[in-house]
Amino acid sequence: MSVFTVYCHGTGFNRIKGIDSNELVAWFHSHNGGVEASLAGGAVGVGSYLINEGPGHGGNGIEQPQQINPMTGSAKTGLSLKKMVLGPSFADHASGNTGGQKKMASLRGKISGQGWDENTQRTVNLIQDLKFGKGQAIDTVNLVGWSRGAVTCMRIANLMYEVFKTEVNCNIFAVDPVAGADAGEEMADTQVLESNVNRYVGILAMHEMRSTFKPQDWSRVRAPSTECIFLPMPGVHNAQVIPGTPPDAAYITRNLAAGLLSAWGTPVNSTPYGHLCSTTDMSIAYARLVLSLSEHKSYETKSIGGRIGGGTTSLRRRDFATHSKMDTYTRGGKESYWINEHHRACFADAFPQAYAAIFESTGSGEMKLTASSRLASFFQTLSRSAPLRQSLQAKGLLAAEGDGSFMMGIGVGRYANQVRCPWPADFPLHA
Repeated sequence: MSVFTVYCHGTGFNRIKGIDSNELVAWFHSHNGGVEASLAGGAVGVGSYLINEGPGHGGNGIEQPQQINPMTGSAKTGLSLKKMVLGPSFADHASGNTGGQKKMASLRGKISGQGWDENTQRTVNLIQDLKFGKGQAIDTVNLVGWSRGAVTCMRIANLMYEVFKTEVNCNIFAVDPVAGADAGEEMADTQVLESNVNRYVGILAMHEMRSTFKPQDWSRVRAPSTECIFLPMPGVHNAQVIPGTPPDAAYITRNLAAGLLSAWGTPVNSTPYGHLCSTTDMSIAYARLVLSLSEHKSYETKSIGGRIGGGTTSLRRRDFATHSKMDTYTRGGKESYWINEHHRACFADAFPQAYAAIFESTGSGEMKLTASSRLASFFQTLSRSAPLRQSLQAKGLLAAEGDGSFMMGIGVGRYANQVRCPWPADFPLHA
């Protein structure tokens, strides 16, 4: 049996712009072993992955997705006058013959997402042909997307459930899934993960404030049968896919995606941000994010323009990441040390004794850390890593002593709330 991988670009992006921008989806389809499957002139070409261009993408000589018949791969053609009046027949719909090309396609794609219907239909049509027509033994489909592309992954999985039920299983890595406008509230297939979706990891940008960029988070998504986890990550909408502010958000996201996709069977032929290939390195990168959070006033802006327009200066917290809701996603909620449950799992793996003492112990008091103490290796890491040391100090979990030692609080980071989903034990923590 084999794995097929689908890459869904977000609004305004395609394979060329994505590569030029060092964007996550493009990085992965550029490092996917094998060849891309194709659909052109009604013929399907065998391959191990598929790329969907984003609605309203920038051109680069690539046609807009809604201008291509999703069943044949050819340019759409106009309907007869009779069918324009009466509407396409069932046979027309089955063959993708629902109308000709439209003017201002790029603008339509940007505003309303036109083209994601065709991306959804094209993907499932192609997988059916590969599986039943070409004999490709596809039993798992991994889907990777950002923004509207991440929601397109959900829509594809829903349509696959209609066609295959659980004969073909799906895994989804979705970065800041944003449907746009009110689509995420009104379209059923943007809100549910059916039983064919085995695993779903969703990255949620914590600081994107544009009013039309509401994410598909726990307030909208139902996943009764799926191992599903959402990971809040600092930064605005593109900060997790294109390194920017703060850069560790993109570094962690991409390295983690590589680990997950490889574990799920996608042949990723390179390692992104290899400096993060241990849980200690991941913990230190997260420590830098702790120090960059919006609770530090130098990082926060409350400008009206920032709230409306977004951008890299709009760094207030999204609704899901505020006091009342953050504890659904992260042990301890907004005021805790943890950025997300992946952060907590990395720290627990890298420093198990220190984690147990600070975050799980029901005791009290302090423990002195020195080069000869019981937690000497943790002391050495703290001594070498300013971000790790300073982030724990900023949260009141650690204090530096004048003799170079540290005082670590016992049980001071024990948080009472239970999150909706802790990091699954069978998920890898890094590439």
